[in-house]
Amino acid sequence: LNLTWGGRIDRYSYLDRARFSPRVGLSYRITGKLSWRANFGSYFQQPYFVFLSAFAQNRNLLPWRADHYVTGFSYIVSPTLRVTVEGYRKNYKDYPVSSQFRTLTLASIGDTFDVREILFPLTSAGRGRAQGVELFVEKKFTDRWFGQMNVAFSKTRHAGLDGVMRPGSFDYTRVFNAVGGYRLTKNWELSARVAYLTGRPYTPFDLAESTRQRRPIFDLQRVNAERLPDYARIDVRLDRTFIVRDKPLLIFIGAQNVINRKNLASYSWDRRANTIQENEQIGLFPLIGMEWRF
Repeated sequence: LNLTWGGRIDRYSYLDRARFSPRVGLSYRITGKLSWRANFGSYFQQPYFVFLSAFAQNRNLLPWRADHYVTGFSYIVSPTLRVTVEGYRKNYKDYPVSSQFRTLTLASIGDTFDVREILFPLTSAGRGRAQGVELFVEKKFTDRWFGQMNVAFSKTRHAGLDGVMRPGSFDYTRVFNAVGGYRLTKNWELSARVAYLTGRPYTPFDLAESTRQRRPIFDLQRVNAERLPDYARIDVRLDRTFIVRDKPLLIFIGAQNVINRKNLASYSWDRRANTIQENEQIGLFPLIGMEWRF
């Protein structure tokens, strides 16, 4: 059994506030291969200075608080294979929310709005929560194979002044990542990466008003009510290692998004056509490069 604890004190001079953040961690080795751990910590953060300086009332904001609860098990299958399962919960308090638009919080604007240009008066009356579970598998390099894989399920909700819990802008409910490689010979190595995640929430346009004004007008009664399509991508790479003047020279070729999937990044408003425009991320993209360490 191992117990660690501590804390830190932060001073936010711009807000004229001070906060103490406690931390505690507990771990217990159940068997030689199975262990359990749990952690708790409180964290504080102030909004970006651009928000604090935009309006006089924003100087009265509180550093928002997030209480983190994490617990999980780790199982060593073999010296080169480890499996962990973790669950977590985060509770948010004193979160900055708009005092003019009762549905908006800083957690719901994400990259839907241009945060640097759209500023509004704020008050520390928001709340939120995030929770999830993750499975992680790690295969350390042995003779030829290596790799890592994780699967996560989560849910994030935040409320503005109206008290309605809505998805946060980065509420990816399902995430899968895998990366690995195979050493063909001493000097040749093949690797790949697979990524999948559910679509990001976004706030749709008010179509009638946007069309009338020929500019994007968001429907603030439906904050993060829609989702983009799911995201998927596969990358591959082939490496060749040479020795030049006793130093390793790496030459690689590969491609990103080999399935050429047209992942949707966002929607914007095309003022010329006066309609919604889809913004796609990059498709198939070849790579070639060299790395020499000396």
